[in-house]
Amino acid sequence: MGTRHNQRALNVIRHLRSRQATQDRKIDILCSDMVSAHHLFAQKQSRINFAVTFYESLLGCSEQSSLLATAVRSIEANVQEAGCAVFLLEGDGFRIYGDPASCPREIETHHLQDWFPQPVVVQISQMNRMCSLEQLLRMGLQGPPAILKTISAAALPLGRFGQGLGFLFLYRCADFPLTAEELSRVAAVTAGLRQAIERFKEPTALETLNTNGAGGATGVS
Repeated sequence: MGTRHNQRALNVIRHLRSRQATQDRKIDILCSDMVSAHHLFAQKQSRINFAVTFYESLLGCSEQSSLLATAVRSIEANVQEAGCAVFLLEGDGFRIYGDPASCPREIETHHLQDWFPQPVVVQISQMNRMCSLEQLLRMGLQGPPAILKTISAAALPLGRFGQGLGFLFLYRCADFPLTAEELSRVAAVTAGLRQAIERFKEPTALETLNTNGAGGATGVS
């Protein structure tokens, strides 16, 4: 009689423990979902805030040179310690716009001309997705290996697939690699930047981006 009673009590205890374990798992899942949802919301909010700030900064630009200078400064301010250069196709060549003040000595704008052969610039410009540094190397990027191994970089095309205008080249020290979230934030404004660029006529040859310490332009043809 006592043994049967003890067995029944043990069964009840096991059942209660099982229910408690199930409830604990459900609570853990719920908490994890809430944390994930909050993280996703924060990411979306960050993207929206950057896009609003970015587009607002472009509203006062009256020419392409100031537009590009402002875009570069805004992106570099949002992506910590990163450099940004804008590649634009022009006739049979291309131009590069950047802020010399923010460029590491080994990655100045005129050095980037040698890194990107014309066919590679065209190919990147016509892509419909971001290109990692590894993908750029496979496409024909010709940067010095001693420098390339020290940076994290990506190219973000400006616009629609097959209709090349140019791209953004974003880079940072390899010890502080570019994150997917940072690249997503910048990628979200590329279509709008393309439209803004197309509103202006092409700048004159070797026009200097010189608005309050803005960048400069170099050309390749």
